This record gives sequence, C-alpha cells and structure tokens, in this order.
Amino acid sequence: MQNIKDAAHAGVEKVKEVASGASYEANKEAAKDDHLSAGNRIGHGIDAVKDKVEEKGHEAKKEAHKEAAEERGVIGQIGDTISNAYNYVAEKVHEATSNASYEGHKEQVKDSDNTVGERVGAGFSAVGDKIEEKAHKAKAEAHKEAL
Repeated sequence: MQNIKDAAHAGVEKVKEVASGASYEANKEAAKDDHLSAGNRIGHGIDAVKDKVEEKGHEAKKEAHKEAAEERGVIGQIGDTISNAYNYVAEKVHEATSNASYEGHKEQVKDSDNTVGERVGAGFSAVGDKIEEKAHKAKAEAHKEAL
C-alpha cells in the first residue's frame, strides 16, 4: 500500500513541478517585456527565480517518492499509469503555456507602437509557439491513450 502512496505522491510532485515550470516561463517572459515598468519587470524576475527554485524542489521530491516506490517493487503497471497520467498533465500545461505565449506574441504583432522589427520578431515567435502548442497537444493525447 505504501508503494501506491509513494507513486501517487510522485505524480502529485510532477504536477507541481510542471506548474512551477510554467509559472517560471511566464514570469521570465514578463520580465523581458519592454512595455512593463522596471518595477513590474523586476517583480516578475524575482517571481521567476522563486518559481525555478520551487520547480527544482518538486523535482527532487518527485524523484524521492519515485525511488521509494521502486525500492518496494510495485511501480510496474501502476507506475506506468501514474507516469502516463502526470506526463499527460505536463504536456497539457506546456500546451497551455505555449498558447499563452502565442497570444502574447500575437498582441505584440498587432501593437502599432512596436517597431517593425519587434513586430516581425514577435510574429516568428508566435509561429514557433503555435508549433510547440500542437506538438504538446499530440504528446498529451499519446499519454492519454496509454492510460
């Protein structure tokens, strides 16, 4: 029974790890946004650092729970199911993050206050974001089907 609990805790920590990672990416992008005040950009930078620390902490906890479950020898099929479940969640979070980044870049393209170079760069970034979003969606569906 403890094996199942450890495997479940590993899954929970993976979800937290991915959420912290997504928050880190969003704060990192906001810290780079020239349209925000210096104070807001610094605040986002600080939040990004906190998110990265949390992400690494959850990653370490996940590994500890995973190792504990594996040591007990029950990870097998249950572990595969949990792994596919948290990989599904991770890909859905990455998909949402890519979509949010896409929307942000799309707004930069539309903003006539930006230079042509900034708008073109944002357009290229938006295309890359959309490609990433579709890739994460496909990966999520593969993990979902494996459940």
